[in-house]
Order: sequence, then structure tokens, then C-alpha cells
Amino acid sequence: MFALRWLVLLGLLTRLLAVSEQVRAPQFIALRSPLTTLVEMPQVTSGSRHLRATVVVPSNAPSDLGIGVYAQDRDGNWYQRALPGVFASGRHDLDVDLANESPLPAEPARCSWSAEAASVTQRTGIYFWSAQRSQAQIRIVSAVVTPGAPGPWTRAQRLLDMMLPGLASDGLMHVRTGERWTLETRPEPWPDNPYDQRKFRLDARITTPDGRLLLLPGFCWQPMKHADRGDSEIVTPDGPARFALRFRPAQPGVYRISLVAVWDDGTEQSSVLPDLVVEGEARADYVRVDPNDPRFFSVGGKWWWPVGLNMNSTYDRRSKEVNATKLTTARGSLVYDVMLERMATAGVNATEIWMSSWNMALEWRADWPGYQGIGRYAQGNAWRLDQVLDRAWACGIRVNLVINNHGQASPHADREWKDNPYNRRNGGPLAEPIELFDHPAALAGQERLRRYLVARYADHPAILAWKLWSEVDLTAARGQLVPRWHEHAAARWHALDIYDHPVTTHWAGDFRRVHAQVAELPEIDLLCIDAYRHAGPDGTWRLLADILSDSTQYPNRGLSRYKKPCLVTEFGAGSGVSPAGCREVDHRTGAWAALVTGHAGAPMLWWWEWVDQGDRWQPFTAIRRFILGEDLRGRAARCAELAAGSSAGPLWCRAWVRPSRLLAYMQVPGWGAMGGVPPQISDGWLDLGSQIKPGTIHIEWWNCDDGVIIGRETVHHEGNSLRVSCPEFSGHIACKLWRDE
Repeated sequence: MFALRWLVLLGLLTRLLAVSEQVRAPQFIALRSPLTTLVEMPQVTSGSRHLRATVVVPSNAPSDLGIGVYAQDRDGNWYQRALPGVFASGRHDLDVDLANESPLPAEPARCSWSAEAASVTQRTGIYFWSAQRSQAQIRIVSAVVTPGAPGPWTRAQRLLDMMLPGLASDGLMHVRTGERWTLETRPEPWPDNPYDQRKFRLDARITTPDGRLLLLPGFCWQPMKHADRGDSEIVTPDGPARFALRFRPAQPGVYRISLVAVWDDGTEQSSVLPDLVVEGEARADYVRVDPNDPRFFSVGGKWWWPVGLNMNSTYDRRSKEVNATKLTTARGSLVYDVMLERMATAGVNATEIWMSSWNMALEWRADWPGYQGIGRYAQGNAWRLDQVLDRAWACGIRVNLVINNHGQASPHADREWKDNPYNRRNGGPLAEPIELFDHPAALAGQERLRRYLVARYADHPAILAWKLWSEVDLTAARGQLVPRWHEHAAARWHALDIYDHPVTTHWAGDFRRVHAQVAELPEIDLLCIDAYRHAGPDGTWRLLADILSDSTQYPNRGLSRYKKPCLVTEFGAGSGVSPAGCREVDHRTGAWAALVTGHAGAPMLWWWEWVDQGDRWQPFTAIRRFILGEDLRGRAARCAELAAGSSAGPLWCRAWVRPSRLLAYMQVPGWGAMGGVPPQISDGWLDLGSQIKPGTIHIEWWNCDDGVIIGRETVHHEGNSLRVSCPEFSGHIACKLWRDE
């Protein structure tokens, strides 16, 4: 027992204090006791490890010399087991099957040895230990590790340790509407790749109270714990991995559930679970494209207009280069915890997050920390995404979740193809990035990942939409390959996602880059674009308000012709050149121009660090105050261009017009283009023309920077043209008009 206690202690010190030696037998290894002495075996690439070695212990070796075997995976998880007995002087032949004999306990005990652990092992070897000081020379006569015979995980096939939440004394499971119900179990044998449905698949068939049949995919998850190191977030395994099924019922009633488990040899087991009794009021928590006015979103039948910014990752090197912001410390979900709370305080109800290789991707090249290569998912990032979605939901914020960022498939724009695990140079199956859109291996990998994401996250109401690509026009895909890929991928998302989140994709530049055949696809529910701008030949910058207006209203080319929500998810002067004045005025005016030109939400500013570090949250608060109680939907609702001006010249003005109600926004175009100190306008006017029918008209004038009412008046409109005077304002102003019925 004394020796075993030493073993545990020294095993924890091994990676810090012991230097492993690669076996080049025969050779002599000097003991480092009382520190552990590692002897690393030649590497094998996959499968169970069968270790054979011949060692000669000299006569001056410690009397309590012990020998053990170890393995270490790509994430640094360490497994070891001491061989029985004390090894006296003489020749010893070691023959250890790391699979079929007793398993290797983890040190510390935070995960479990399995076929999966064996399949991702990178280092294997033997170790010597003793409580005595010694530098005796151990002779390694031979040492080899080979793929072993199939392990004990090929024995009886069954589901163990099943956890049924809400199981009560009446023999039924109980949950309330809108709450997540999670079943957990552990299949035996455990698959060597639990993310490959050909190795093992767990599904639930759910019959709803109204008789519909839902197919719910299961997924592998690794319990995790995390720590804040100050400069980073440390996420490590916290117990054996398990399979889970997540379900969030929206309707009360009795649900019947059966499980189907399928192993790699085709063995299928079905089991009927106790009924799930769902109590509470019917819930409608998910964002939907509004069925009556598909230009907008609704939640539970109520108009929902997203206001937010693009927090693509936890830091932005481009912002540091372009805007001289400080790079936020990369602390994973801890950064999102803080930022989401700040957003919510300012009135933000939407954001965009990328599953990029430097943020929360699940799949990337195996030699990068935390990743396991093609077809194996980074459980640390999977855990982080769980935390971020939970925090977003608690803060009332929805997430436009980007599955693929353009650099992954581009050799030119923000090129990451060189690091993509599908790249043949990294051991993948593809020669060129364009093959990500049509190669069978790539499409199969995308389907596996899609199934996993749906299984683990689709029940979450914090998801606004699945965005298939950021700036897909910057990838290598061209021509008919683009609509073909999107048609198939979007159809599969809809087929798998029983919660029916909207599916979208995204184009760079502005609305003119949108691929018409993709935009027309019924499987693509909304259109995401950029609204960056640039300086013309004369050095003046194009007006953001014009770009936003053209995005939806441009004759024959505006995106309103697709009758789908249009959402700008990147803007803020230029993407690479962003003068402070242009960036500032875009931030102050973008949401207002989008509101009156028929956009489905406020444009999402890219430069989130600039907003946070400069405490520039007020524009979100202002627009949220203005739209409170409003509803832009309606078959007759439309954008109208109105005449407005002052002694200084014309004002840019658009209005969103509905029967008996009008929302108008005006800005000084020179200031809107270049920023700077906003001009004071004391004699502004707005010509409503014939947009308002005769009657008693009520007008509210709003300060667009503070989001407060600065004037009210009532006008008796006799008919024909109606011109009203504006109160004094700086740079821009908005108003609400309505007529007594």
C-alpha cells in the first residue's frame, strides 16, 4: 500500500519532473528514483496497444522496484497501471495487452480508459518506480508496441447506468414545458469513435400528444470542469464520457419515448421508456420567420427585431490592427459571460458567434491544442458552447451561430485551408479547398458534424439561426456548386432539427454579392449580408444609409424581392480601413436606417472590442427604446422615401409606413458619410406628402442618440400634402406619427 501511494503521487509528478526516453533497444536506462522513470515505446497510430518488452534488472536495483505501463492521449490525459509484484534482479519478459487485461486508470481520475482512449493514444510505454534513491542501470533488451487484439469492449452489447430525469414514484417521468429533459447512458462496448454513427448510434423516437413522430439523435458528451487561470480558461474532463439525448417539449401532455441503440456490427436494441408527462402552459420560445410577413421574425407570434453586434470570437486581431483596440485576453466562455451581461444591460438581444478554429470549432487539425482531427470533436469547445448558449438565454440574447467561416475553405481570403484537417497536406482526403463542397468524404464529415450539433444544441431557444457559412463568396466554391451545396446542406439541417431553427448563409461586401440561386432556395430561410463601405475617387465615403436602403429597396436588385428576412451581420465603415469618424457615425446611425428600410433587424457591428473598450453601448439602448411596442409587419407595410431638409440642404429621409402609422428617420448626409461633430439643425422640416390620410395626427420626435422623446405635437391634417417642422437636433432625428381612427 505504501508503494501504491507513492505511485499515485509520483505519477502526478511524472509529466513535470521525469524525462521520457524513446526506446532504441537494446539500451541502458538510468533510474531516477524516487522520481518516476519513463521509457517511451515506438509509436503506433491507432487501435489497442499490445506492449512487449524484455528488461534486465541489475543486482544493485532497489528492492522495491516496480514496473508499470502508461498511455497518454492528444489532450494530455494520462493513464497508467502498475504491474503486480516487485521486480527483482534478473531478466523479465513483459507481455501486456492494454485492452484485454484490466484497464488503465486515469491519473488523476478525470476520464476513463476505453476503445476511444486507446484509438487516440499518442504515447505509450513503461515506467519504473521506487521509494528508494537509485540510479541503477536498467537494460532494455527489446521493446515494441503493436495493435492488439480487440479489447473487452467487443463483449456484451447493452446500455448501462441509464439516468431518467424526472422519474417519479408513479413510474412516469415529469418535466415542465420549455425545460430541457436529458437522458444519459453508457453503451457497452464503448465505441472507438463515439462521434461516428457507423460505430454506435443512439436515437429516440418520440410520439407527441398530438400523434406526431419525432426522431431525436443522441450524442457523446464528456463532463467537464473549468478553472479561471486569469490569462485563460482551463477546461478538463470530469468523469467518464457518456451518451445523451436532449429534448425540450413545448406542449403539455403525455409523450411516449422509445430508445434505439445500434452497434457497429448491426446489432440493434430497442427499449420503451416510461411515459414523459409534460406540464405547464404551451411555450413558443424559438425565433421563426413570421408566417404572415416573411420579411421579419416573430417569437410566439410577436414581432421580434434583433438588436446587437457581432461577437464572432473572444478577441479580434483585426480590430487591434485597424482600430488600435487592446486585444482581449483569450479566456473562452468567461469572456462571453462578461460580454453577454454587458450586452443585455445595453438592450442587446442578438449576437453572432463563430465556430472558428480559434474560438469554438469542434473539428480541426489534431496537432492543435484541444482538437482531435477529422471526425472527433473537441469536447472542451463543445462544453464552452453549452455554457455560452445558457448564458445568452439567461440574458435574453439569441445567437446567430456560424458553422463554417470562409477562411477554412479559402486559399486567399483569411486563408486557413493550409491548416484544415481535410487538406491532404495535413493527412486529409482533399487536394483543393473547392472539394469541401462536393467530395464524398467532406460531405460525409459535414453530415456527421451536423447531426452532432443538432443533437446537442438544437433544443436551445438561444439559437437564432444556423449560419452555414460566413462570406461564402470568399471561399473557393464557384458556379453551380454553390447553390447545389446549399440546397443539400440546408435541407439536411431542416430534416434533422425538430425545433426548426431558421437556416441561412452569408455574403461579403454588400447585397450585390448575393447568389440569386441560393437566395431563392426554399431551404434558405433568411439572407445575411455585409454593409461595409469605402471611399470613392474623390475621397468621400458612400453613405451607410444608402447602402442599407439599397440592400432591401434597390429596384429589381434589392433583397426584398426574395420575401425573406434580410439581416446585416457585419458592418462598421470598412472591414480593413475604418476611419474613426466613419465607424462612429455608422454605429450611431445604422440601426435607425435599417429600421425604416425594411431590414429584419439592426445591423451587427463587427468591432465589438471597440464598442466595449470605449463604452459605446448607448446606440443599442436608444433603438430598443424607440421600437418598444412597435410592429413593422403587415402586407401593406413598406418603405417610403420622403422629402426633408433645412436651410443647410436636403436631409436623408426614409419612413416605414403602415396603415395609420409611420416611423421616419432623418440624418444630415454629409455627417452620415464622414462623421465628426454632428451639425446642429434648428430649422429642419419633413414633408409627409400624401403618406398620411386626413385626420388628427399625433407626432413624437425622438433624440436618436439618447433614445428619448424630445417633442410631441398634435396636428389636424386636412388632406393633400403635410409638412411638419422638426425640433432642433444634432446630426439625426426620428419620429413616430399615427392617426386617430
